[in-house]
Amino acid sequence: MKKIILSSFAVFSILLLSACSTNQALKPESSSSKISQNDNSKYDSVISDLKSELADKSEYKWVFKIEHNITNADISKGVMINIAPEKYDDSKELKNTYIELGLGDKQSKNKIILLQKLVSKAAKKLPDDNSEITLGFKSEQERKGVVPVARSVKSMDAVPIHE
Repeated sequence: MKKIILSSFAVFSILLLSACSTNQALKPESSSSKISQNDNSKYDSVISDLKSELADKSEYKWVFKIEHNITNADISKGVMINIAPEKYDDSKELKNTYIELGLGDKQSKNKIILLQKLVSKAAKKLPDDNSEITLGFKSEQERKGVVPVARSVKSMDAVPIHE
């Protein structure tokens, strides 16, 4: 009983902290219209590689968005690549998988670890430490953006890999 309560509290805390730190995530791309296409092009190969890996190893279709001038615990006025399932049902399924991870479900753990490792590997190819890749499910409060399941900058994993 204690494990269930503690796991639920841990998942809730992570969700709450993540939602607070990524409140600018997944805004329409028109908000970054002042950013030149060249600024985004240095992320093209990272995104292309990650799209390919996710297509091969994940059952979801993903939406990729680049956000500029993001500040959170790991970057300051940096670039964030947000990745979330395209369909609402897939996002909900990913959320449930993440919650089941806290309850000790091995299949959920394997799915989440795979996503975390893919993000971690892709982040190592980012141009600098002021860029971040966040993969997660869409918050039910649209303005909150993505609740991260995997989050990495070039030099570290901001969401530790659950091995």
